[in-house]
Amino acid sequence: MGMGKPYQNTISGLLKKRSELMGDAQRLREQLAHVGNDIEALDRTLMSLGYQGNLKSVQPRGNRVVFFARDELRRFLLDELRKATGPISSRDLAEKIIGLEGKDAHDRRLRNDMVKRVGKSLKLLRQQGVAVSQRSEHGHILWKLGR
Repeated sequence: MGMGKPYQNTISGLLKKRSELMGDAQRLREQLAHVGNDIEALDRTLMSLGYQGNLKSVQPRGNRVVFFARDELRRFLLDELRKATGPISSRDLAEKIIGLEGKDAHDRRLRNDMVKRVGKSLKLLRQQGVAVSQRSEHGHILWKLGR
């Protein structure tokens, strides 16, 4: 059925870990169900007290991680655009920041968050006339200094 004796310890360990993770998943599903029931109870209570707003619009506030001091990202981007020999993508700039910060470059969530932050900051710089954007032949937005 399996690979046999040479891998028996590895197989046993992996099966144990799989079982633990399945247990974790089950506990999380149960916890999610409890939280859902609590939210429904709160909604019913709010309605019984006369609340007439849209409860679907009341969403949790995410915990935003602060990476930069005030204007630090803006200054970094302007410096990088000055140093660049040609137009550069917000993804390349974000990856440069992640590398300089010593963060995990393979962390997809961090990279996507950083690309969004860089893109938003670059758009503000474009509105101020400091940066300009252009599309590459592949459709990516590339940035360079404006003035």
